[in-house]
Amino acid sequence: MRRFISYMLALALVGGVGLMAQKAETPDDLDKAMKKLAAANGVVNKSIQAMNYAEAKKSLDTVEDALEDAHNFWVIKKKDDAIAMSKDALAKIDVLESALSASAPDQAAVLAAMKQVGGTCAGCHKAYREQDANQQYQIKAGSI
Repeated sequence: MRRFISYMLALALVGGVGLMAQKAETPDDLDKAMKKLAAANGVVNKSIQAMNYAEAKKSLDTVEDALEDAHNFWVIKKKDDAIAMSKDALAKIDVLESALSASAPDQAAVLAAMKQVGGTCAGCHKAYREQDANQQYQIKAGSI
């Protein structure tokens, strides 16, 4: 029994360290989180358009996880407006998730919720992101 408890505690510790390591702390970490988010968000959009709400919801979990990782970056950098925007985006993701979880999702409500999420993302991108010559987003020079 002691061996089992020791094993479970070790597993929890290793898992906890792994989760903590995912939080964005550097501009590179933020970039990785945003790329993960962008890929998953593309799947969410395509799935919503196809009315495949289960797939959209699954990918939305990845979007939410990546946004939570990115949120940590703004907390470390003490950028209150970016922190507020990421909290707002997370709240709007919750609304979208609720719309997707309805027993019979209303496509118009799902699309409206998705548009709200996108608007919040666009606000943060306007303040803190810019595209490079390859149309890839990066942190806007001088913004952190």
